[in-house]
Amino acid sequence: MGKSYNQFKRNTLGQKVDLDGYPVQQKYQCWDEANKYFIYIGGKRIHCSRTGYVKDIANQRETNGILDFCIDIGLKATLQPGDICIWGDCPACPTSHIAIYDHDNGQDEVYFLGQNQPWPWVNIWKLPVQGIIGVFRPKIFANEKPAVKPVTKAPDQLLTVGSEIESYGFYVEKIDYEKKWIYNKWIGGWIPWSLVDEVDSRDGKKDQVLHIGSGVALHGRWTVEKVDAKNDTVKLKGMNFWVKSRALREVKEGR
Repeated sequence: MGKSYNQFKRNTLGQKVDLDGYPVQQKYQCWDEANKYFIYIGGKRIHCSRTGYVKDIANQRETNGILDFCIDIGLKATLQPGDICIWGDCPACPTSHIAIYDHDNGQDEVYFLGQNQPWPWVNIWKLPVQGIIGVFRPKIFANEKPAVKPVTKAPDQLLTVGSEIESYGFYVEKIDYEKKWIYNKWIGGWIPWSLVDEVDSRDGKKDQVLHIGSGVALHGRWTVEKVDAKNDTVKLKGMNFWVKSRALREVKEGR
């Protein structure tokens, strides 16, 4: 049996990939999983030599060797599973990101295989397509018939009053057991734990009993009530505090 994207997915999903052993606080980076894929599809490691972030892989495509084993299919092409997508600096990926397209619902729900999105192991996570600066198709899969429709009419991720949002996952960094609040810097500070669901089992099991390090997300959909563009925060209907826009994914545009 020849190589396939699905085979790679089965072999890496749920794993922690560390190719370079770089001693950073979060050693399992999106770069590691992507470069494991590069090697799998017959390529080589592509380093981030300009800024140190994965946006370099797209921005230096003409000289870094990625075009030796991938085709630059542009930003308007119909995506197929296995296509490599790279985000520049954007609200969803402030320091850029790289992941592999997996599937979508033809509208605003687009899922990618990757690492550190946000968990440190390989998972499939819903990400906005806004901010993508490069899309590359492995040459070994170039003749496969696309199994999905192009992504169209996705929300622009510019939050306005009336925008409907869901939150990205985040970690519990502190807990106030007396007040029943949890803290995470990424989302903007302290929030009541009654507003979140435990969404992974990294602390042992997904039992909704929160500990420091638990992976959580705001439960359900919320509507933006007010916007503070200067501080990049929004107030959600039903909340009495402000949340960082970067922690939120727009699923329906506002007015």
